[in-house]
Amino acid sequence: MNPLNSPLETGVRVLMVLTSAFPEHLGLNQLVLLDHGLLHSADLGGPPSLHPPIPIRASGLGVRRATIESGLDVLIRSDLAHAGLGADGIEYWAGERADGFIRLLESAYAAELQKRAAWVVGRYEGLDDVALRREFNTAVRHWAEEFHYPAVSSEGTG
Repeated sequence: MNPLNSPLETGVRVLMVLTSAFPEHLGLNQLVLLDHGLLHSADLGGPPSLHPPIPIRASGLGVRRATIESGLDVLIRSDLAHAGLGADGIEYWAGERADGFIRLLESAYAAELQKRAAWVVGRYEGLDDVALRREFNTAVRHWAEEFHYPAVSSEGTG
């Protein structure tokens, strides 16, 4: 099994977002967008991105949702996160043991993830799902423009 973007790796990223947002409760859509912002922070005017700016990163949001759901299952089974019904549907929040678990991660990559999680949560703190989507739509438009290739004319060749 490839650990890259596995439920465990994605769960650790989501846990960093949840601990940075604590005591706030976040919905799945918010977690998908914040996780994406954590990895592609430079696209949002933040610190250098942890993942390269590939052309298909906007399409990764759909795939990310399923992986985040699997990661949340791992976190909830491990009692590192909790889920409950809120005003807007199911919400997630960091458990009591989450902060202690995060402190056990000592790699340089984990430290960078934690910095980006704090940045992305601070940057979008207080935005509801609709406002957060609006903010990210601006970045998605930028990605489309960044990787738009002009049409090649066949005139004058030959």
